[in-house]
Amino acid sequence: MGGVSLAAQSPGKTVTYKGLEMSVAGVERAPTASLKDCPPGGNTVNATSRPGEEFAVVKVNFKVLPAFQPNTMLKRPVVTDESGKTYNTAVSFVDVGSTPEFACAIPFRVPTGTMLKSLQIDAATLEIPAGKP
Repeated sequence: MGGVSLAAQSPGKTVTYKGLEMSVAGVERAPTASLKDCPPGGNTVNATSRPGEEFAVVKVNFKVLPAFQPNTMLKRPVVTDESGKTYNTAVSFVDVGSTPEFACAIPFRVPTGTMLKSLQIDAATLEIPAGKP
C-alpha cells in the first residue's frame, strides 16, 4: 500500500515560549519525509527510511506573538518516546519571526511503531496527543 497514515488523535495543548505559541497538531507516519526548515523555506532535501524504520512526522502549529524577539535562536527539536529514548531531526528553525502564523512538519527517523510522548523545542515541552503508533 505505502503512503502516509494519520494516527487518530486530537490536537495537543498550546504552549507559549519566548513569544511563540506552539501546539502539536498530530503525527503522521511515512516511509519518506521532506527535511524542509521551519518555517518552510527553500530547502528541498528528502529522506527515505531504512528497513524497520519509519518517519514520525510531527505537525506543529506556530503563532508569533508581539513578545517574540526577531533575533531569538531556537535549537533543533527533539522527540521523546514512551520509554524515554530521544530522537533528533535534521530540520532547523530559520527566520521564525518572518511569518505571523505557520505550520511545520518535523520528521524524526524512529523504529516502526514507536509511540511518541513529547516534543521538545528549546526549553519548551509539548505533549504529543495519544494515538495509534
